[in-house]
Amino acid sequence: MPLTDLVRYLNARSQGHTPALQPPAPFLAQQGKVLAHFANLQLGSLFLPIVETATGQVHGHAARLQAFSLNGRAALEPHAVFVLPSDDAEFIYLDRLVRTLHALNYLTHQVRGNLLLTVHPRHVLSVPADHGLAFEELLRPCGLIPEQITLELDIDGIEAKAHLEQAVANYKQRGYRIAIHRFGRVNLDYEQLARLEPCIVRLDPSLLESPQQLEAATRRIQALGALTLIEGVDTKALRQGAQASSIDLLQAHAPLRRLIRGENEADPATPAPWQPTCLPFQQLDAA
Repeated sequence: MPLTDLVRYLNARSQGHTPALQPPAPFLAQQGKVLAHFANLQLGSLFLPIVETATGQVHGHAARLQAFSLNGRAALEPHAVFVLPSDDAEFIYLDRLVRTLHALNYLTHQVRGNLLLTVHPRHVLSVPADHGLAFEELLRPCGLIPEQITLELDIDGIEAKAHLEQAVANYKQRGYRIAIHRFGRVNLDYEQLARLEPCIVRLDPSLLESPQQLEAATRRIQALGALTLIEGVDTKALRQGAQASSIDLLQAHAPLRRLIRGENEADPATPAPWQPTCLPFQQLDAA
């Protein structure tokens, strides 16, 4: 289905299901990409490549939110968007809107890699049951299935452990893969990891400061059957640390060739942190 038709379909489907202050047609197809509106903000997607350390092959992409004010086009930090909802229902709507936006924009990349999407802790807690069902119903018209999606959860923000474990079980039952966000930021709870059985564990950057701790964490996590992922801006140091500690996946805020080759970061072509060059997937592969 063409992108404009998908947007038209999803806008029609949202009729009667949007919060009172939301426009009835939240999505807009423009110049080959999709934008979304929420609370006088314009939302867009950014995709950061994730590469397998051992082979240099693209594993997939992590989606990141871009937000701008409609008046003046001032940029906002993504986390600032999520303080705007006034209640749980509005928050669930926003979190699902953002993930749907990323799924629509990922279609333009025409890739077979996995798409890593963040699920906010408040969303996990606010949905009482059947986690992932509503999002699956939004994905399928886009030609995507849960098996192509990895949902990244920040478990440090969830104290209701039984609810978290049930949510993860619901997601997995529908075919989604699970990633853990910034493991080790608060503690190294390997017992909880064993219960959740994620596919990917994104390590907190603080672990990179201690090679011994990083290597030990990597061994423990891989023994549980999960892939380890680290991210950063200094691509060369990132690759060296990943190879020394047998890290599985790398995500860096730089063109893909720098992520694979670890080229000198002094190159003036290097984009600023959190401002990676967004190229079609075919161009990324050739970079």
